[in-house]
Amino acid sequence: MPLAKMRPTFNLTSASDVNSTLDQLRSLVSEDDYPIDGRIAGNAVMLVIPPRARHFWSPWLHIEVLEHTTNSPLASIQGRFAPNPSVWTGFMLTYIALITLIFFAAIFGFAQLIMHNPPWAFGLIPALLIAGAIMYWSSLVGQRLANSQMHELYDAVASVVAAQSPAD
Repeated sequence: MPLAKMRPTFNLTSASDVNSTLDQLRSLVSEDDYPIDGRIAGNAVMLVIPPRARHFWSPWLHIEVLEHTTNSPLASIQGRFAPNPSVWTGFMLTYIALITLIFFAAIFGFAQLIMHNPPWAFGLIPALLIAGAIMYWSSLVGQRLANSQMHELYDAVASVVAAQSPAD
């Protein structure tokens, strides 16, 4: 069974150039009645769920709009879902703390062995690994809770790309 992606990504190709695609995304973000907030800076776009519908696990969609190929007029849209940056930072710092504690528990346990003392520090390692597994599991649960909002953000971007189809 494959592990779930921590930060799912997608790639789309727009039927228009980078500037037109960014203009369409800008109009999507500037619509007051549209249920998505966002910001645009250069070729980067960040889409978020509005505060009234946002919860702890709500996704943020980071998009970069680039030229499809070097001499192509088409735009390539690269998107990556992530949790709120403060949530992501908190999880990463906790993972780093757990890894550091595992490292020091292993060193202390080996020191206890060398000094012919009972190596009780080795007993901390399974507990720390379980804590890391629980955190990973909770991130997967959070991703599942945010799945509908991830689809909402993706569908908004896909509608911009579909609106620029050559048939228009």
